[in-house]
Formats: sequence, structure tokens, C-alpha cells
Amino acid sequence: MSVKKVTILLLCMILMLPFFRNMEMPEVAAEGIQSISLKESPYSLGEGWTMNETFIAQPPYALAIGRQEYIAVGPNGTIMKSKNGRDWKALSSFGNYHLTAIEWDGSKYVMFGSNTKYARNAGHTPSEAFMSKDGLTWSKLSFEPGEPIVSLIWGKGQFVAVGRNHVYTSSNGEAWTKTLQLSASYGSRPVKYVNGTYFILGHEEKKVYMSKDGVKWTAKPLDTKAGINDLVWTGKHYLGVGNGIYTSKDGVSWTKQSKSPSGVSLQSIYKSGSNYMAIGFGSNFSYGEQVLYTSSNGTTWSKKDISHVPYVYTMYPVTGGFAGVGSNNMDGGLSDGIYSIFTSDGKKWSYRLAGSSDFSAIATNGKRTVAVGLNGSVIYTLNGTQWNSSNPFSFDKKQGRAHLFDVAWGANRFVAVGNGGVYVSSDGASWKFVRVPFKHSYGGLRKIAWTGTFFVASDQVNGVFTSKDGLKWTQAGSVSSSGTWLTSMVWDGKRVIAAFQIYNNGKQYTKIMQSTNGTAWTELARLNVSEVHIAWNGKSYIAVYPYDATKMWVSRDGKMWSKAGQGLDYNDRFEFVTAFDGQFFAFNDSVKEINGEYMIYNSYYLSKDGVKWEESRLPDADSELDRTHNRLMTDGVKAHGKYIFVGVNGQIMTKDPIH
Repeated sequence: MSVKKVTILLLCMILMLPFFRNMEMPEVAAEGIQSISLKESPYSLGEGWTMNETFIAQPPYALAIGRQEYIAVGPNGTIMKSKNGRDWKALSSFGNYHLTAIEWDGSKYVMFGSNTKYARNAGHTPSEAFMSKDGLTWSKLSFEPGEPIVSLIWGKGQFVAVGRNHVYTSSNGEAWTKTLQLSASYGSRPVKYVNGTYFILGHEEKKVYMSKDGVKWTAKPLDTKAGINDLVWTGKHYLGVGNGIYTSKDGVSWTKQSKSPSGVSLQSIYKSGSNYMAIGFGSNFSYGEQVLYTSSNGTTWSKKDISHVPYVYTMYPVTGGFAGVGSNNMDGGLSDGIYSIFTSDGKKWSYRLAGSSDFSAIATNGKRTVAVGLNGSVIYTLNGTQWNSSNPFSFDKKQGRAHLFDVAWGANRFVAVGNGGVYVSSDGASWKFVRVPFKHSYGGLRKIAWTGTFFVASDQVNGVFTSKDGLKWTQAGSVSSSGTWLTSMVWDGKRVIAAFQIYNNGKQYTKIMQSTNGTAWTELARLNVSEVHIAWNGKSYIAVYPYDATKMWVSRDGKMWSKAGQGLDYNDRFEFVTAFDGQFFAFNDSVKEINGEYMIYNSYYLSKDGVKWEESRLPDADSELDRTHNRLMTDGVKAHGKYIFVGVNGQIMTKDPIH
């Protein structure tokens, strides 16, 4: 069975810019990979820990369609895999490599990547070549191009790879021949194989390179007026997109269609049967106005509104239509996550989360568990193993998607807090915005807790709010003044015990207060630190300064506090504290020096009384993977018969049992 071919769109502004900046960053490269076996999530770390990296992927640079699967690769060791092109899962990291090109020849994958610490240096660092039959087990090839490889394609029985300075060909992916010297070394030229011809569109040198066999190349002047970025074959002529929609007999000289849209910069064109789809940017290019035109004959085009769709990086044919990968960009070009995109006809679009930034918090109702995070990242699970994306939050061009900082279950709904205020959901999949009476139009909330009869939510600027149902909110005026910030709280079954940061003209301290209704508060004690995390294990409270766990106190009643934290030192910095089954649990993010390099390491801590603590390192904590993937967890919950933790880079970990 023949392998489907796909034209890959790599939007230069979104993806390639970090590759080809002129400035190089000094660095010491990590040890290279000779062979590696990647893991599919979830997988065991040992000692009862399981890692789920489904959502850790970063925006991809390239994609290949293999045998009944899709693989996309990108920066920081990103490799994503999908069986249907719509449901993606990230594999374990390919070390510290920035993977720039991948292709499938019918029996194996060939991939190129640069072993460099910074993604911006991948455009200056020579690529290494790897081969795999299944996308999981990879072996390094002996081919050393001596330059970064930025594009790769399979066609007419051979691979063609384009580097910054040269073009290479290979029939088997192992033995390569240099076939063309490029006249400019910018390295941003994608190679395409259309109608039996290889095309390299050299916009920098204003040339189009053409070859029938990948060995003998002809350079022709590039039609700069047309500005062709992509092309397909209709069966009669080439159809190209750039500064409009054009036709050509030879792929060199282009004629603009009479019904071509004007004032556009189209980046890619896709063909499925007699249907065509062209995607790019409109007249407001600098403001990111993405446009789409569809046609059933390649001549008459209809514009479709896709303002609600994330920017498309690449699209490809799947069962029932076209699928793709994309994201919205925040100010400065930062991705807000990765989204899997699908359309059957270019009119109706759907998309869901495929890669996240950071998860902030997690909550459960016993049957369903929800995790929330930055850039509107929300996922849910029914078993603690298989996770699903919620319906994506809306994207605002000025503010992006709402950052979500905390979540709780109560009043028969999940309630999340973040930028803008409160968001509620009965199932974790569909969410509704709830307006909170902030004094400022850009108000938000950071913390939330459910007591059994009411919610308490707080923020540094906006103060403390309460609600019985999560829908109607009232400010607690007595603790919402400037300079008073509720930073942490717990419900002990009778009252809320909370820590308030008191500004005190810059001489900050913490005030411990209690409330039975969230509105009236009584002071219990004061601690001489600016901020503490609070936890309750059923018998005692602990309060710990997050940046130095030796500054810890324990209390039976919330009034009298005594020093605690035996077995800890100043490197023990607790990201969060909670309690499971009557014992305190904390997670640490710290740094240590190994062979002259500073390495991030993570540990967890247990204590029965809050006084004496035992530290346990995460398994495999000194592996090469930890150079690029910090396993910092930010929150945890007991659900589905296990302990579930969520954290940075979209990571999810489980532990069973905790001891």
C-alpha cells in the first residue's frame, strides 16, 4: 500500500524564527544520543511512580505520515505521536535535541536534530541523523552533514534533505550524497515534491531550485511578484499560493487567477480530491489575521471565517477531512499551548488541547478529576490514567486565554479561578464564565477552597470573595483592604484557617486568621515571614515559608505555633504542601551541583506530625532527561485509587502507595 504524502506548512514567523536568528548563544552541548528508546505515556518511573507526558509537547517543526500513524517533532526533544492524526500524545523526551526534520519512506523514519541547549541555536548547530522503524526506538546514523538540516522529504525512491548551505540525497537514509550548493545560507527553505519534481523555493536568493531526480538541479529566477510559498498539482497545472492564488505550467512562471484574493500572504495550500484549501494571513498580517479560502474546482474561491481557530502550523489529510496542529500566539510570539485542529469542509472547525504549558491545580469529586493551568489549559479524567481535553477557553487577542491558578469541587460543580475571575463546569469539559464584582475591569483570583457550604476565593489585589454556589460572589470587605492578601487556606471541618500576607509598609509578616463563614475573620497568630503555605492533616496545622522549609511552624489549635521542620535544610523549597491519609506531604524544587553543572532535582517529603520530615528523591532524578524536563509538581489529590499530581510542562504523575 502506498504511503500518503503530505505538504508540511512551517509558518516562518511562528516556528522558524528561533532557528535562524543571527545571534548565537554560548553553551556547552549535552552528551549526544547514540540510541534511545522512547516511552509512550503513561510509563513507570519505578518505586510506585508513574509518569504521563501526554501534554508535554511543544509546537512542532516538522511532521511525517508513517504506516497508520503520524509523528511530529520539535524543540526540546518533542516527539508527538497519533494513530488518526487528531488524538496526539507526546512521547518521552528525545534528550535535549531540537528536532527539525522527519520523513517516512514506507518502512522507516529518518529524522534530523541539533544537540544544543537553546532552540535559537539549532539554526547554527550541525544536525545529527537518526533512524527508526517504529518511531520509538532510534539509532544514530553515521552521516554528519556539518550543518543544520531544516527540511526533509521522500519522493521518487529517495530522501532529499535541505541544509543551510547544501542539498543532500539518499536512497536508504544512511549513505548521503551532496548534490547542490545553495547560494545563500539562511536555511529557511522547505523542499517539496510535486508532480514528480522537487522544488526548493529560495526566497532569500530569489531562486527556485528544481530537480527530477534530486541529483541534477536547475536554478530559475523566483517570481517575486507572486511570492509562492506552496504549490500543488491539479492534474493539468500547478496551483500556487503566496501573494494571492496563481497557476503555472512549469512551477516557475506564475499567473494570478482572476478571482484571486488580494492583500493576502497565503502560506500553504492543500488538496483532497477536487477540493482545495488555502491558509495564510490577511491584510492585517502584523496583527495575526489568519484567513482561509476554499474551492471545489481550484478556480472559484470562498473566504471562510477562522478567526476562532488557532494559527495553523501544518495540516494533512485524515479520515473525514483535514486535521492539523496549531496554537495562538501571545505577545512576543510565545505559544499558548498546542491544539489539535480538524475540519471536514473548511466551514466547521473543532480543536482541542494537545500540549500544555503548566498545570497549576487539581480537584476531584471522586468520579471525575480536573486539572487546570496556564493559558486556559484544562483536562479531565475518569480513571486517573486516560486524560481528555476540555472544550478550549476562548482566545482574546489582547490577553490570550485565561490563566487558571486553582480549582475546587463544591455545590455540584467544578469552580476554577484565574484571570478574569471564576469559571464553572459540571463535568470538567464545558466551562462557563462567571462575573465577579471586581472594582477593576481586569480583576482575577488566585486561590479557592470549598468548605462544604460555601466557597472562599482570594487575590492579592482584589481581596477575598465568598459564594454559596460558585455563581454569585460577595466581597469580604473586612479582609480585602490594600496590603492584605490571603495566600493560603484550609478547611478543618469547622472553620477556615488562612494565612494573610500583611504589607506593613514593606515590613511584611503573616497573620493567621480564622472564619466560619468566609466573611467575618478573627486573628489567631502572627508569623515573622512574608508568606506561608498552610496544611491540615486532621490533627495539626503546619505553616511553611515556601522558599526555605526550615522556617516552619506547627500548631494544634491555630493559635499557638512552635518551630518544626526537623530533617530539612535551606535547599528544601516547598512548591506546595497538603495532607494524605493523616500525614503531611510536600513537593520540592531545588538545584544541586553535579560535575560542575547545576542540575534541577525534585523530591517529596512526608511527615506524620509536621515536626519530623523524611525526604525521598524521585526515581531516576539524575537522568539525562532532567536536563530539559523539570519534574516539578504544583498540586496533588487522592483520586481513582491513587495519588495524582500535576505540574510544569504539562506533566502528570501518579504514586501508589505514598510512603
